[in-house]
Amino acid sequence: MPTVSVTKASNNLRFGGMFQPSQRSIELAVDYCGETTPSSLQDVIDGLERNQNWAIAVGRPLGEPPTGIGTYNQFEIGTPADQTSAETTNRPFVVQSYTGRLDPGSNNVWRISIVLTLLVRNITDDGDFPGRNHSAVSITSQTRGVRAYRIGKMIPYSGTPAVDHELMTPQMTWNATNERFDNTWITCSNDDIGGESVDINGEPLSMPIEQTSITLSFVIREPYYATYSDLNRTTNAMWTKWGKNPSQHLNKRNTTTLFGYDVGRLVVTAVNVTPIDMEFRRVDITLVDDEWYHFDQMPWSTVGTVPTLANECDDPDPDPEIDLLVWHNKYVLWVTPIVEGFDWVATDFPDDVWSFFTSAVTI
Repeated sequence: MPTVSVTKASNNLRFGGMFQPSQRSIELAVDYCGETTPSSLQDVIDGLERNQNWAIAVGRPLGEPPTGIGTYNQFEIGTPADQTSAETTNRPFVVQSYTGRLDPGSNNVWRISIVLTLLVRNITDDGDFPGRNHSAVSITSQTRGVRAYRIGKMIPYSGTPAVDHELMTPQMTWNATNERFDNTWITCSNDDIGGESVDINGEPLSMPIEQTSITLSFVIREPYYATYSDLNRTTNAMWTKWGKNPSQHLNKRNTTTLFGYDVGRLVVTAVNVTPIDMEFRRVDITLVDDEWYHFDQMPWSTVGTVPTLANECDDPDPDPEIDLLVWHNKYVLWVTPIVEGFDWVATDFPDDVWSFFTSAVTI
């Protein structure tokens, strides 16, 4: 059998930056001195696996001959950045690529260069990866165009008509049994949301309202082979939560106070899953806070017919030849189609990520 050695100069480890895998590069020198030298790289690799327990395959950990009990040793290990606090198990680096060639100075020696990668949080049990776990937060301001019938300072829903041109916030009640928000169409008592009328003869005013967009970023891992010889892939919790059908999280409101924002103010508007390498993915979740709680205004009539208009001329006895009469919708309500909800906790994200999100976003 050939002699296999790891060349000293090739053995190196490069730490990855934020959202980048760490990389181990090694070179195997396979010396066939006194034996028939294979003519192809694949023949070399097949022989190493069959006879000497060196196993090299893209997408699997590198199999190294054992020094004790077991089929293979794990050449390099680390704690993957996608693991939750309940997982935190060291996993082997995975073969990303390999190349091989006959040594120019000898017809008996094959040199195989192997690149191993893993997006890690920790390199060893006692050495933390520099900085926090892979995560990021981006907060930007934007506006949404609305059709306004009423304007005014937003005040908490009180069940009674607002005064001084104040708008009552939409009334939302999370129904855990039905898993949806109740009271998301007709939302205020006395058939009206209050505020100052700005529509002209029933036609609304087009205006912008304020929004805040919050993007939370972290990493997940596709199902993977935990050892070289595994027949089935291992699936971690984050892949199940965020990697499978990410659209299931869209258009849902926070059912509890989140980052200091009231119930219902934050809506998931986007979940983007972008490849980092052949196994790891970057997840970007966009939450949007809306000045009107993601509601719109709708005029209506108590009798279910065309909305009623009310005369709001300042002159109690207007003269049609002198005064300009302006009519407004008498009844205006909040409406929204967004009725589903979410409630996140620390274990819904990789270890140490939730604490960073909380400190960075909370108002």
